[in-house]
Amino acid sequence: MSNIRLTILNVAVISAVILCFEIIATRISSVIFVNNYAFMILSLAILGLACGGIYAYYRLQPKTDSEIKVVIWKTITLLALSLLIFIAAVTKLPFIQNPFVYFFLLFLPFFFGGIFYARIFETFATESFKMYAADLAGAAFGSVASILALNTLDPGNAIILLAILGFCSALTFKIGQLSKLKIISLYAFLIIAGSVLLLNGSKNLAGNIPIGDFPEKDFHYTYPHLNTQSIITDSRWSIFGRSDLVEYSHQNRVKHLFVDGAAGSQMLRFDGNLNSQDPVLSNLLLSTTSFIPFLFLSPDEKNSMLVIGPGGGKEVLSGLVTGVNEITGVEINPDFVDIVKDQRSFNGGIYTDFPSVNIHVQEGRQYAKKAGSSYDLIVMALPSTQQLQSIDNFALNENYLLTVEAIQDYLDILTPEGQLVFTLHNPWELKRLVVSVIAAFSERGIDERESLNHFMIVEKEYAPTIVIKKNSFTRDQLKHYQNLVSRIPEMAPTVTYLPSQWNSLANTSVNYFLSEINNGRRSLEQIIQNQTYDVSASYDDKPYFYKIEWGVPANFKWLFFSVFAANLLLIGIPLARIRRLKNRSSILKPLAIFISIGAGFMILEISLFQKLILFLGSPTVSLSILLSSLLVGMGTGSFYGNKFYAEAPEKRIFYITLLICIMGIMIIYAYPLILNKLLVYDLIYRAIITFLLLLPLGFLLGIPFPSSIQLLEKSKSEPFIPWMYGVNGAMSVLGSILAVIFSMLWGFTPAFLLGLSFYFLLILLLFKNRNN
Repeated sequence: MSNIRLTILNVAVISAVILCFEIIATRISSVIFVNNYAFMILSLAILGLACGGIYAYYRLQPKTDSEIKVVIWKTITLLALSLLIFIAAVTKLPFIQNPFVYFFLLFLPFFFGGIFYARIFETFATESFKMYAADLAGAAFGSVASILALNTLDPGNAIILLAILGFCSALTFKIGQLSKLKIISLYAFLIIAGSVLLLNGSKNLAGNIPIGDFPEKDFHYTYPHLNTQSIITDSRWSIFGRSDLVEYSHQNRVKHLFVDGAAGSQMLRFDGNLNSQDPVLSNLLLSTTSFIPFLFLSPDEKNSMLVIGPGGGKEVLSGLVTGVNEITGVEINPDFVDIVKDQRSFNGGIYTDFPSVNIHVQEGRQYAKKAGSSYDLIVMALPSTQQLQSIDNFALNENYLLTVEAIQDYLDILTPEGQLVFTLHNPWELKRLVVSVIAAFSERGIDERESLNHFMIVEKEYAPTIVIKKNSFTRDQLKHYQNLVSRIPEMAPTVTYLPSQWNSLANTSVNYFLSEINNGRRSLEQIIQNQTYDVSASYDDKPYFYKIEWGVPANFKWLFFSVFAANLLLIGIPLARIRRLKNRSSILKPLAIFISIGAGFMILEISLFQKLILFLGSPTVSLSILLSSLLVGMGTGSFYGNKFYAEAPEKRIFYITLLICIMGIMIIYAYPLILNKLLVYDLIYRAIITFLLLLPLGFLLGIPFPSSIQLLEKSKSEPFIPWMYGVNGAMSVLGSILAVIFSMLWGFTPAFLLGLSFYFLLILLLFKNRNN
């Protein structure tokens, strides 16, 4: 295989295909399963690459150039075929919702990718820096291309297009073996097929991707009646997920907007006339806990309202019908906004026909931090249905809306008479929000018992709502509220808590929790520890608001020990086979390096990914910008890395690792201060600046891997490269699990420092050889 340039090009193409598929797969997985599968897909991708490398080490040992070419073109062809099989199964086979079947089919493209990379790095060990640079550059392109693909193409079409690129790459290894006519004909067919896909962009030529029939999917449970048909009348894909507008066969008063089949948001029928109230609409509004606080507003509390995540517009409509003067809605999903505007004839043009309503497509937390005006009312009605909702623990973009720091941001932009109105899914979330609000008030000099004078709670069998006043209720306000409570219709939700009189209103678990705080017999920490679920305050560095289990979930413990045991076998069995080799020491040191950078890099990446969600707003955008920045930087570092201490790779690794640790400390402590200042700018500018800020770290991270291959090549140990490649990938899987476990227990900053500690271990290992 003498054509180095063609091989480099193919490495870049395959890397782009695999990375683009990885990100698109997170969106498809979210539709079928739960809201955000980025963590699992990332781990599965690395596991597939690792298994492919191990398989190549044990089962594929081609000797001649022709044998190597055959292995490579067959592997790429199988990779492309596995992409087609995956999307065909997703759209055509009902049993694809079995997680084992689904994730096996998802695993296959990465497995074949692992075989491809292992063979390439072994065959071109002397060119490892160039090959690794091509790998990373292609992956960087794929991470950016995935955003374009999700916004312009149906995911099925995008994956078929990736398969076509794979077939085109495989054909390059058949040039010289097939006739020119066959080669030209095959390329012509593939180009035409790709053009058809691009021209039909958003049309789902491959078929519909089904919404999974799981408890997490509100789509299946909004109306739990056997005879009720849920009909999707509008469906749109973007980096924020698949947005569906759903109508129902038994009524035409309410439609729902769903993201990936979950997070249902109501759109109510409204004729646009505020002077003549539709009694059916009034009853629908009165039946929700989020509407009741509007009935208590005095005229001076109705000047301005901010709605975070208005979705289908129910809260905007609540503000309109109760006379709020100026309403601002901040919705992160542009498809939701466009659908509501397109449904003007149904919803009365609540987003288009009322001058007092202004809708912005932005992330709510970021908008609050840079808001230039104050609001009397900040409303956030979280998705709620008639089920006791199960929230995905890793959709941290939603968790960031409810941290102590977020509450501080909201309080900062409230007027003195202002109030927050938050609707939760269940009482446990309500308790956790109460504790987080108490923590936010505490930082303002308001103690726990005084904080209770700032609350009003409205409950029914689901979706409780809490009102949080910036200043505590006055006696006159409480008398006024008490009079209004007695006049609320019986069919409406119940006001269960007002300061100093919860016992006379209702005996609920939340009231008992508040009374414990009020009597002061036990500390708040003791009260929290005595709860069945974790209701402790959540912070930006540990934003697992929806993870109400104590400690680490059992499935994560099982996953950690399973992967740890697999890594022991993966490392131990081959080690036992080489214990008698004379050059054993020359293998152990690169092995230690591959182990450390595999786990360390993934922990750094997962921690940075979650932290960037707060600054960039979307998990998909965060993942794409992070990967593209790191991969471009790593590709550049890999390409130029061998120029540093060209003849002393151990010395190079030592000093580069030292710089990684220094750079990492600066990133985790200094960069958040910079990024917080950038929230006033649009997403595109924040993305570009984030990309540039992470490039230096990426440059450094790109050097140890090819340097380790160089160590193996210098000691004539090239046959061990596929094994090392697999170990590196397997340790990355372990690292990703460690990152999540550490962040659950202690936060993302400690998790990031854990990642740096793996690089610090390398410094200790290589310290005595730094002058060699």
